[in-house]
Amino acid sequence: MMLTVKIPALGLAEADFCGSCHLMDEQVSSYLHSPHRNVANCGDCHDPHALVTGSAYAAYSGARDVYRVVTNSAPLEIRTTNLSKKILQENCMRCHGDLMGDIADTSHNGGDYCFHCHQEIVHER
Repeated sequence: MMLTVKIPALGLAEADFCGSCHLMDEQVSSYLHSPHRNVANCGDCHDPHALVTGSAYAAYSGARDVYRVVTNSAPLEIRTTNLSKKILQENCMRCHGDLMGDIADTSHNGGDYCFHCHQEIVHER
């Protein structure tokens, strides 16, 4: 099961799959109107990219989200955890690190994460 989430043909990291839950309507809609829609899927930003840890994280977070929907225990507001902040930042830098030049990754020095200023590029606040 864990490794199946990293097989692109399954589409488990695509907006169609993530948007199949009504709780994600707003996020999927804003993503579909963003510049990232043509170059990145949900998993490209929200999942780690290492084969084993990425698969494990995607399987865990996917199972957790399905459980929350089935048990009607999903939070009213989606908040980032320390781990998800780290994953998002690593994925921003994976694609955009060359644009940072001398600034580098400020999150390592107690500075802001990329998404503190650039969240609305993909998802509205």
